[in-house]
Amino acid sequence: MTTSEIGVVGAGISGLTLALRLRQLGVDVTLYTEKTADELRGGRLPNTVARMGRTRDRERALGSEHFADAESLSKTARISIKGEPPLEFEGTIEKPFHAADFRLLLPAFLDDYTSRGGRLVVTEPSPGAADVERWSADHELIVVAAGRRSVAELFPRDEARSPYDRPQRSLLAGLYTGITPAGFSYNVSPGCGEIFQMPMRTRDGMAGGMLVEAVPGGPLEPITRMSYQDDPRAFIRTLQGVLAEHAPRIAERVDPGSFDLLGPDDMLQGAVTPMVRNPVAKLATGRIALAVGDAWITNDPITGQGANLGSHCAWVAAEAIAAGGPYDVRFAESVAAEMWKVAGPVTEWANAFLQPPAEHVLKLFIGAAMDRGLADHFINLFSDPVAAWSLFSDPAEVDALLASRAESSLVVSS
Repeated sequence: MTTSEIGVVGAGISGLTLALRLRQLGVDVTLYTEKTADELRGGRLPNTVARMGRTRDRERALGSEHFADAESLSKTARISIKGEPPLEFEGTIEKPFHAADFRLLLPAFLDDYTSRGGRLVVTEPSPGAADVERWSADHELIVVAAGRRSVAELFPRDEARSPYDRPQRSLLAGLYTGITPAGFSYNVSPGCGEIFQMPMRTRDGMAGGMLVEAVPGGPLEPITRMSYQDDPRAFIRTLQGVLAEHAPRIAERVDPGSFDLLGPDDMLQGAVTPMVRNPVAKLATGRIALAVGDAWITNDPITGQGANLGSHCAWVAAEAIAAGGPYDVRFAESVAAEMWKVAGPVTEWANAFLQPPAEHVLKLFIGAAMDRGLADHFINLFSDPVAAWSLFSDPAEVDALLASRAESSLVVSS
């Protein structure tokens, strides 16, 4: 193993996983971050994320498992598709999903990194390509895992892998009181959007994390743009109405007397344009910049894979870097190709689910609603996105799975 000085830009889950793994493998790392651990703790809600089994396995391998108490683990998941009657099924999650506020989790990772000898540089807000160029002179390789200006300037859009040129959903993420916990809840209102809900460990204890994904121009969109601060009561009344109409299984668990936003910093509104960027940049210093995580790919959160993909790709990159250079274009392109083996299926899956489900996927939903074993299988595919997309993208594979389940049922009943 070769010891090298590596620069990592960005202290999100990708950058921190990469930095922690490199330190574990004996590689010297400098991590560039816009915020200290305390500033991360005190910020606004960045997302509502479920980290799944393999991501949590990597965190345990790093010795960086945090806040994984029983209350914050989702051991079951229910999918509900609105209709008359609704199409619903519930499955047991083999490796429970974990939801912890990133204002808790990321500072804990950052503290782990610095306590293990990692070098930290706090930068000015929104560093650009010129900053990355300057930093790269001190490193054999610089990996960019976050950054608005630097990402746009260094890594142009990959048109072949980016079918959308605008957001496909308007988003509202928030933390709420007054929701009885009941595992992970995935609710689809056809033509209108999706609503996800799960218990989350937050800075103020347990709360209900919820994400509304609204089809632009549809009936869910107004709540994603409505101001809570202007009229909190009107916002909460409107959200209750949205849940009753479009996610009744969540509405059943809402206590009207205590349902409210957890705090003024516990809501995020916006939109994401799904995009894949070219992952390799040649710098004026002669060094190479490699993009990972959100710097490389921003998928809509409709399949819940963003943080999980970022963790996975960071791990792949760390293993390659620790094996030694030279850290040239050929090296960076080979790492990107290896990461794409997982990132490609995740990206295609997310892009596909932004459209109405294909006929074979609906057949799979119907089968899961009638077969608890198939429902369990379906739910656990979220923790194995390569297998998930292999199934969801192939009508013949869906038919074969349904046929095998039907045959198994006949054998058991006989």
